[in-house]
Amino acid sequence: MLRPLTLALAQTNPELGNLEGNLSNILKLIEEAGRKGADFVVFPELALTGYNQELLGDKLLELALNLEDKPMKDLNEAACDSGLYVAVGFIEKRTIPGVIFNSIALFSPESLPPVSVAKVHLFTAEKLHFRAGSELKTFKIKHGTVGLFICMDIGYPEASRILALQGAELLIAPSCWIREDEDLWELHLRARALDNLLFVAGCNRAGVEGNLSYIGQSMMVDPRGHVISRLKRDDEDKLLVTKIDLDEVPKARRRALHWLGRRPELYGPVSDVRVD
Repeated sequence: MLRPLTLALAQTNPELGNLEGNLSNILKLIEEAGRKGADFVVFPELALTGYNQELLGDKLLELALNLEDKPMKDLNEAACDSGLYVAVGFIEKRTIPGVIFNSIALFSPESLPPVSVAKVHLFTAEKLHFRAGSELKTFKIKHGTVGLFICMDIGYPEASRILALQGAELLIAPSCWIREDEDLWELHLRARALDNLLFVAGCNRAGVEGNLSYIGQSMMVDPRGHVISRLKRDDEDKLLVTKIDLDEVPKARRRALHWLGRRPELYGPVSDVRVD
């Protein structure tokens, strides 16, 4: 392998509203990922708090964090101590009082300040509580370029294509995917990988929160859309550790006609035309 990256997907079942307990569990799994030789460990959407906004109610604002709050500092310290990149889902507050985001924080082992990405495409009831993110971003790590997006964002081919055109070789999708749409989970992940000839890591949670039942099945998909590793539905607090070679991405793109033969001059309506 020319550019190896060992990625650990942590399939957890967060306790709803228990930020302190969930943080403790995440810190233990970061240590475990380090012992297993990972370079990067990913946790699900809203892994610090649990997901069910209806049950959390007013606690959503109480549980919101900015990147300088103590739990974030604890995670940044853990990333540095373990030598890992760490991605964790959390409720984010920024500068406007009362406005919160469904976000992913990315911590690096190089003692850099953490960065965050907010979910762009909000799912049904999320729109009652969160503000949607307004940008799609990639990040440089020492192994290559990574794109972060969250759960429902994987259903939009435009989002993953933009990240790929920004140089992403690996897309990471922390999620809280539910049983009602179980048939779409693997389909979306594999389609986004093949569309863009890159690796896709779907890190989903397990368990049940009130009326929401999550399907687990975290998985890694290669640039040709093949699932190369996966967890089961009921696996909780387990790590899916997979070694990949990011050099497979440029190799795949050099021989893929659906990448090389793009006609960008024809694609304007994708961003210009809205549908009701």
